[in-house]
Amino acid sequence: MLPGTYQIPTGVVLMLVGLVACFAGYRFFRAVLTVYGFVLGALFASTLVHPAGTAALLVALGVGGLLGAAILWFGYFVGVALAGGAFGAVAVHAGWLAWKGSEPGVLIVAFAAVAGAAIAVTLQKHFVILATAFVGAETAIAGLMSFLERRGDGRLGFDDVWVGHLGFPAPGRRWTFFGWLALGIVGAFIQFRAGAPRRFGGRGAKKAD
Repeated sequence: MLPGTYQIPTGVVLMLVGLVACFAGYRFFRAVLTVYGFVLGALFASTLVHPAGTAALLVALGVGGLLGAAILWFGYFVGVALAGGAFGAVAVHAGWLAWKGSEPGVLIVAFAAVAGAAIAVTLQKHFVILATAFVGAETAIAGLMSFLERRGDGRLGFDDVWVGHLGFPAPGRRWTFFGWLALGIVGAFIQFRAGAPRRFGGRGAKKAD
């Protein structure tokens, strides 16, 4: 949870991080992992303190963000598996919400994450592109939502705190699923067109190295 005054700045950060991951995630994979670690660590830490305590909240955001960034920086060598797990969980969560209109069970999401990680390790030449494109698209749309949410009196934000919606569709806005899908496809197409897969191996690999 973040104070309502943090809604727009946080949304801007989420949009920028998401767009970079979506359109250039492979090229900056380690940097993207590190930034995502910071963002996720900071958001998790924000749930542990009361949003009214500004000093405590800022400390929690900083410490949580640095810990999250460090974990994914040093976890770079398992980054593909992490990205695969995240992509599997996101895809199943979004698809289930669009299909069933309800939250998927924990076991379903966990199974999707494990399956995504296994597939990513096996097919890592292309999976990094797909994972960064679609996870980045989700993050960017979550940031966009910060500009669209309103309080009961019509102003931005909620009465006390703002909670970003990282799942799709966002409450009352089912278009977010299709926006995520379209942006993810465009991001993956641009990354593939940039020739990123050749840098993993195959024809042209020696030249790229």
